[in-house]
Amino acid sequence: MLDIYRKSWRYFFASLPALVLFAAVIETCIWYLQPKSESSVTFIALAILAYFFHRHFLFGEAFSLTRQKPDAGAPPMKFGWFILLSGALILVPFGLALILALQIMPGGSPAPRIIGAMLLLAMPLYLIALSFFGTTLPALVVRDGSYRVSQGLRSGFQTLWRLLIGPALFGAVLIALLYKVGAVLDNAGMQGDSAATLAWFILIRTLGFFTTILAVAVLCEMYRRTLPAALGPIVKS
Repeated sequence: MLDIYRKSWRYFFASLPALVLFAAVIETCIWYLQPKSESSVTFIALAILAYFFHRHFLFGEAFSLTRQKPDAGAPPMKFGWFILLSGALILVPFGLALILALQIMPGGSPAPRIIGAMLLLAMPLYLIALSFFGTTLPALVVRDGSYRVSQGLRSGFQTLWRLLIGPALFGAVLIALLYKVGAVLDNAGMQGDSAATLAWFILIRTLGFFTTILAVAVLCEMYRRTLPAALGPIVKS
């Protein structure tokens, strides 16, 4: 797991200029468009970004916003099934969480309480779904026709604990840290400064990318472990 953290940090810092630019484009669009649902606007962009993260940990490709051709030996880039499965891994746990929240909350509960209960239930459900079905994502990037879902199911618990001490742990620490820093900035009177607020959102988005990088690194490592030994390792980073 320490090796996964090391590779993830190295990739994050090597890709930092492109990641900051990507975060700036997303947050600037949200800032000016003011959509009712940010996730509906950003999902495709973030899924494609995760696809590039997978290609790094599978084929050693650097992240570049100007890349046109895949590295030698890597399959052509195809996002379709990857994006569909990424969406399913999010929608199914959140849909189940909403159903459970409506069942356990008392009748007439206000919408914010129902949404809060849904989010609390959705996070562990999403983690479980990613643990048992997430290795299908790198298989789609590799375009591995021999991969079977049963391979991911067998390694699900090993994937789960790596996700817990990887992206889940880092994400929790990051949220707590950002909450504290945000409170300090508010007390300093920066809340009304539009430029500072936008810069703050860009920073949060950029740091959040590392959580995704960690998750991808775990899934790619666990996918590699499902391969027959004769094929050897795929990860080049």
